[in-house]
Amino acid sequence: MSSSHEYQSSWPMVFLSYLSLIALYINIFSIPPITLALMRDMGLNHFQAGLLMTVYTISYCVNNIFAGLLSDRFGPKMIMASGLFLAFWASMLFTYTSNFQVMLFSRVLMGFSAASMTSPCLLYILSWLPLRWRGLGVSGHLASLTLGSGVVFLMTPIFLSLYPWRWLLRIYALQGFFAFVLFFLLGRESHEKRALFHPDYKELKAIVLSPFILLLSAILFISLFQIGGTLTWLSPWLEERCRLSPIQVGMGSMAFALAGIPSSILGGYLAAQSKSGQVQRIVQLSMVGMLFSAGTGAFVWLEDRHYFSIILVIILVSRWGSFMSMGPLLSLVPRLVSPDARGLAMGMVNSIAISGGFFSSLLGGVLIKYTGQYQWFWMLLSLSLLFSALVLHPLFHKKISTLQ
Repeated sequence: MSSSHEYQSSWPMVFLSYLSLIALYINIFSIPPITLALMRDMGLNHFQAGLLMTVYTISYCVNNIFAGLLSDRFGPKMIMASGLFLAFWASMLFTYTSNFQVMLFSRVLMGFSAASMTSPCLLYILSWLPLRWRGLGVSGHLASLTLGSGVVFLMTPIFLSLYPWRWLLRIYALQGFFAFVLFFLLGRESHEKRALFHPDYKELKAIVLSPFILLLSAILFISLFQIGGTLTWLSPWLEERCRLSPIQVGMGSMAFALAGIPSSILGGYLAAQSKSGQVQRIVQLSMVGMLFSAGTGAFVWLEDRHYFSIILVIILVSRWGSFMSMGPLLSLVPRLVSPDARGLAMGMVNSIAISGGFFSSLLGGVLIKYTGQYQWFWMLLSLSLLFSALVLHPLFHKKISTLQ
């Protein structure tokens, strides 16, 4: 089979997985835009409302590894379809209960469903694409996650004026069910051979303690550390410290969220331009991206100033750099472990990376609460990115060059 024919026959399966991810993330992030309506109608306090997203994140992080192991055993398509189906029922359960504990349980289930779609979906994409295009394929995966969460933030305020929040979430759940049916009927496994994975203790230990996996996980942890922290605390900083207008605060927050879409695709495309998708090109792109992202440190000097145009440029450059490198880096995971352990490795890397965003959001709250200012937090994000670009990346490049 020619590479061009392979390229043409693979991408429809990949785009089908993208549509499924967009539908899933519309369901997942339907809760934050209706938080005020939930608090008003259900009598929830701020802690309870925040817990609905926090418990989802914890469930998502923990279950990535299990989803990866199941993908090694049964193939990614079955696990992905199960995740989409579970998301539908979890979303519907949320809309038909007035019990807060049941709502929490439905969000735990949603964390299971997200884990069942994320690591397995990455394996699904990688199994369909030739080596050269894998970075672009994974970058499209990340862009789909961002698009799904961005779309629901844009649509929900409009639809809330037309529908009660319960009916709105049911509409979102139904579009997720449609995505499940579409993927179940049209999606198929690649012809790539897959061995059943029956690891013993030594093999598991070798994967978990692999210097390649640990260094890559640390780099991605810092990427998500910056992204998660900025997504959480950018809006309060723009409003509280920069005293910008509500429109400017919204523009700044939306710019950081959506700039990840074109930058993800560009990063994957640039990685694909190397003749054989070599690791050096990917590591170099990632290093440059993190150096750009470290520009968030400039927020320290822009606080208490009304330089919205400059702040907006830094926001765009920061998100552009951070997302440009993530897809190509994740595409390296299958090359670092044996073929029958890719799911476990992908799940582990994903869990560590995602925990970076969760940890950053919590740490930011602690620092801001006890210092009364944001500067220390912005400097911490910037220094972490510089450390990754100047220390972790060279170490990773030195280690992985043995695979060339």
